[in-house]
Amino acid sequence: MYAPTWQQLTARNTAATDLILSGSLHVVGEIDTGFVDDHFEFRHGRGDRWWVERNGEIVYASSSSTDTVPVARIDGQMVHQRTTSLIRLGALFTPRDLFGPRSLLTRRTPAQHVAHGPTVVDHAGRPAWSTELTSPTGLITTMVIDDETGLILSLSSRDHGQSLHLDNLTEHAELSDGQFVWDGDTIESNDLRSFRLSW
Repeated sequence: MYAPTWQQLTARNTAATDLILSGSLHVVGEIDTGFVDDHFEFRHGRGDRWWVERNGEIVYASSSSTDTVPVARIDGQMVHQRTTSLIRLGALFTPRDLFGPRSLLTRRTPAQHVAHGPTVVDHAGRPAWSTELTSPTGLITTMVIDDETGLILSLSSRDHGQSLHLDNLTEHAELSDGQFVWDGDTIESNDLRSFRLSW
C-alpha cells in the first residue's frame, strides 16, 4: 500500500464531510473538572446532518419534529439552537472532532509536527495510517487515520491520559432524513432556567 503524506491525510479528513457514516466512539481522559469516560453513538449525513448519543442519551440532532434547526441537550432538556455558535457535546472529544474543517486533526496541525509516519496499521480490521505528532512542548501523540474515509480512528499518548477510540465505523449509501430528527419535547433557549451543559 502506498503511504500518503500527512498533508494528504489532512485533506482526506477534511473532505470526509461528504460521506454518510455511523460509528461508536469511546473517549477517556483527565480534565480540570475530573475524569471523562464517554461512550458515543453517532450518525452523519451530507449537509452536516448529525445524530449524536452520549452514554445512552441523545445530546444532538440536526432538527426536531417541530422545527428545522438543530437541537442540543442543555440542562437536561433538548433546546433549539438558533445561533451559529457550536455547542460542545462532551467535556473532551466528541464525534464532531473526528473529521471535517473543525476536526481535531485540523485544529492540531498548526501546533504540532510529524515525528514519525504515516505507517500502515490495522484498526479493528480496517487499514489505517498511524502518525506520531510532537507538540511544541515535546508531548508525543499517536493519531490513527482511516485509509478509506480519512476519519480519526484513534488518539493516544504515553505523555498524557487523554484518548479516543472509534469502532463500528460504517459507510452507508444513504440514511433517511428521519434518522437525524428528534421527535421528543423541545424548548427555546430563553425558556431555560439556567445554562448548564449536559456533561
